[in-house]
Amino acid sequence: MVNLDDSELRRQLTPPNGCLGSPPYMAPEQRYGADGVGPAADIYALGIVAYEMLTKRLPFAADRTDDHEQDPRAPVPRLGDSFPPLLDRVIRCALDKNPRARHSSALELAEDLRRALRASIREQLRTSAQLWREKCGPSGLLWGADVLEDALRSVPRETLGPLECSFVAESERKIRRTRWVRRLLVAFAAVVAVGGFLYRAAVQARLAEEQTRRAREVSEAIVTQAELEQGRSGLLHNEPDAPLHLSRAYQRGDRSTSTAFMLARALQPRLAEQARFSSSSGRMWSAVFSPDGDKVVTTDDMGARIWHAQTKQLLFTLAHGDIVYQSVFNSDGTRLITAGGDGIVRIWDATSGSLVRQLRREGFKPRYAVVARSPDDKLIAAIGLGGAATYVWNVASGALVTELRQDPSDGPSIAFSPDGHWLATSGENARVFDTKTWTEVHVIQGPGIRNVSWDPSGSRLATGSAKGDASIWSFPGGARLHHLHDVGDPIEAVAFSPNGRLVVAANHDGGELIWNASTGTLQSATNYLRSKILSVEFDRSSTLVVAAAASGTVAVTDALSGMPVTMLDGPRNVVKVAHFDPSSRRVVGASWDGTARIWDATSPYHKWSSAPVSDDCGLVSSLEPDRKFLAVGCRSHATRVWDTAHDQLLAELPSVSPAGGDFSSAFPAVSAEGDRAAIARGNTVEVYELPAGHLLRKIAHGAPVNTVAFAASGRDIVSGAVDGSLLVTRDNGAVISLPASSGGIDAAGFLPDGRIVAADARFRLRLYSASGETLADLAMSARARTLRMSATGHRLVTVPGFMGMAAAPELWDVEHYRRVAQLDGQGAQIYSARFVGDNVLTASGDGAARLWDVTTGQLRQIYRGGPRALVDVTLSSNGSLVVGGDGDGMLRFWDAASTRPLWAMPAHRSYLVGVRVDGNDVITRGFSGDISRWALPDPQRVLKACSQHDRCAIVLR
Repeated sequence: MVNLDDSELRRQLTPPNGCLGSPPYMAPEQRYGADGVGPAADIYALGIVAYEMLTKRLPFAADRTDDHEQDPRAPVPRLGDSFPPLLDRVIRCALDKNPRARHSSALELAEDLRRALRASIREQLRTSAQLWREKCGPSGLLWGADVLEDALRSVPRETLGPLECSFVAESERKIRRTRWVRRLLVAFAAVVAVGGFLYRAAVQARLAEEQTRRAREVSEAIVTQAELEQGRSGLLHNEPDAPLHLSRAYQRGDRSTSTAFMLARALQPRLAEQARFSSSSGRMWSAVFSPDGDKVVTTDDMGARIWHAQTKQLLFTLAHGDIVYQSVFNSDGTRLITAGGDGIVRIWDATSGSLVRQLRREGFKPRYAVVARSPDDKLIAAIGLGGAATYVWNVASGALVTELRQDPSDGPSIAFSPDGHWLATSGENARVFDTKTWTEVHVIQGPGIRNVSWDPSGSRLATGSAKGDASIWSFPGGARLHHLHDVGDPIEAVAFSPNGRLVVAANHDGGELIWNASTGTLQSATNYLRSKILSVEFDRSSTLVVAAAASGTVAVTDALSGMPVTMLDGPRNVVKVAHFDPSSRRVVGASWDGTARIWDATSPYHKWSSAPVSDDCGLVSSLEPDRKFLAVGCRSHATRVWDTAHDQLLAELPSVSPAGGDFSSAFPAVSAEGDRAAIARGNTVEVYELPAGHLLRKIAHGAPVNTVAFAASGRDIVSGAVDGSLLVTRDNGAVISLPASSGGIDAAGFLPDGRIVAADARFRLRLYSASGETLADLAMSARARTLRMSATGHRLVTVPGFMGMAAAPELWDVEHYRRVAQLDGQGAQIYSARFVGDNVLTASGDGAARLWDVTTGQLRQIYRGGPRALVDVTLSSNGSLVVGGDGDGMLRFWDAASTRPLWAMPAHRSYLVGVRVDGNDVITRGFSGDISRWALPDPQRVLKACSQHDRCAIVLR
């Protein structure tokens, strides 16, 4: 039996609550006594054993037991990179310092270890290989490159079983295939990316190119528009650079109708130039046709030249060695006289170019500025630049006959009277000498009488001075017959007409004044050149005047009306002189630019005109817009009926009788076929056969007739009187009396379907059936002077009179008998209206044309014109142009689409009151009852002709 009291023995026995165990495997709580030891300590020991088995090392290595107690909180070292992280977590849980944090049992620890084992690379590889085999080797179960590489880094190949090796090998083959596919995809993606980049770059390049193109187009459009506007403004203001700007706009691609129209109008004057001659040296001083028109003589800084007028061939060069200021032919054109700065007057054989004689003043060499011959060709007179003396020679002998002294002055002139009895000289004063005795018979005091001209039909002398004085004097007495002009701009040139009936004076500012030489009354005053006029001349027929200006332009005007015939586009330099040829169809002018030019002097546009009737024919003289057949009535003058398509006067019929009171006289009427005319004469309407002019019948009313009109087709007539009576007279003579109005009839007419419409003085508008029943009775806002019917017969415009307060026309729906709208032209008086397509065009007193919608009456466009009233307006044949006539007698053109004014042409002396378009021609009617035809050549024809004309084609290049 052991004695427990033995101290030695007690020392060797484990004490109560003592620490007993192997330190590396003991849980931390075991080191502090047995009281806290439980199953968790066994879990700790199992964790140490597992750690040691896995890593072949203890997690906590120490030589002494005390070392394990020094750091009870030391972390558990990681198992290593070859172990899955989950296994690390299981071991750390088993070795946790806190017993409560460890696994609750060995079974739980075992389950976590199995789970960790399954999550290990080795186990995953084995499991994946088995599943792959069981599923018959689908590629979807094979491992990818990243997973396989990680597995092979932790699991050596030599440790793998056959199944696992097959699985790994197949996975590697899949990886290689995948890499090749990936590379191909990468390459494809790269190709796609490069292609996309290139495509994007190409798209961006195209966009940039498109933007550049659009910017260039915008820039080009701006430049084109600028050229167009400069050209349009230049054309409207007759500026010489208009053709250049318009041709640039046209060549830049603006081929619109309006641009082609303006360009054709701008180029038309250039087509007038027929020939151009160059000087031998320097400036051209004069140019003149021979009496037969076959030759042209030009003079320049060194001599004279003779040209063939038709072939433009240079025939002879007449050397002088100094300036030749002037040359004149003798009466039969066989001799040519030249005068110049070398102090010699020469006579040449015009057919051979040989020198016949030289006329000198011995001991002195005046610089001869002007030379003249006597009508019988026996005497030649010349005056020097200073105007101090005139020298006269005998042509046959060459002897100096006399030397006539006078007051020196710049710009002198000399002229023989038509009978050769008198010689007039001018300078500071004008002096007249008797050529029989060479005595001075009269002095006309100046100052500055620069020009003299004898009446070719008698012994009257016209003078013009630097003070603006123009007078006609009678000789031999020297009495002033007419003081034509008292004071004003300096008069640079004067001329009598060959028939002696007219005198023209041209002044410093470009004005041309034409007087009746017998009465001294001013016949016309114009200013088309707006520049200093250097020479002026009548043609042989005394109907035309040509003027040459310092601006380089030459103007041919109608001597009777003062209207321009043609403006000849010359050089940019001074045109010193211009002369007609014997036929009056050509003009030659000499310019300081060193050229002389021959122009066609006929109008490029004017084709025909009738003579004026009277100055009181009225602004409106027709019930309807001008048509092919037109009756023009003027107060107390015969009614003239015209076929405007053939420029033919069909008949002269009695004048219309005034209706009296506040009624206007009826307009004469012509049937649409032009075979009947109806004229209101007192209480009757006289119907005449055309063109014979036979009176066929009379239609009687009980009071003065105030309106008469034919049907749109046929010969039916409606007439109304101031007593309100309204009659319809059929072509067979049957008369229908329509219900009378309480007020006098102002206007009446037929609608296309045969209905009758009438407006009376009580502001009532009535419509009747063809048989005479009243269909509608409508209230107007003003009395109507004229009625305008649409071609369809659905619409009607009533145009008020213009003698009282301005009132707006009214647009009516005559199908439903209602007023559609008032065509209010902003308070301006409306003079005319006409239907054009689906619109109504009106002409008004503010100079504007307005386009209205025919359905609603809404204003669509405004075409602004000049400062004077626009009296009539219509559309061109193709509808692209608006054409109107105004109070200045101007024929104006607008672009119908843009409303821009394009061109204006003088057509009549006063109001242009009627316009009709006939193809490319325009028929106009003036306030004086005159009718004119204007041909506007098709723009393409003009451009084609211009391209074949040297002077014109240069603009189109």
